[in-house]
Amino acid sequence: MMLSKGPAIFRRSAVREKREFDLKAGRAWSAAGRRGVAIACERGAVWITVEGDPEDHVVVAPGSFKSDGKGRVAALALEPARLAVSPAAR
Repeated sequence: MMLSKGPAIFRRSAVREKREFDLKAGRAWSAAGRRGVAIACERGAVWITVEGDPEDHVVVAPGSFKSDGKGRVAALALEPARLAVSPAAR
C-alpha cells in the first residue's frame, strides 16, 4: 500500500475528551484504551483492531465501535474517513 507524505499514524497516549478528525485512505490512528474508547465513523470506512482481542472490526459510516478498555486501539482508514473518538461511557 502506498502512503502519501507525512506521518502514517496519529498516536495518542489516551483518549480523554471527544475529538473529530479526518483520515486519508491508508492512514491510521491509535490510542491507549485503558478506559475504553468509543469510535464513531461519520464518513468512509475503517478497520479497527484492539490489542489482545482476536477479533478485528470493519466499521462503515454511520457505524460505531466501543472497546472494553483492555488494550491499545488502532483504526486504519480503508477509504477517506471522518472519525469522532471519545472515552467510552461506563
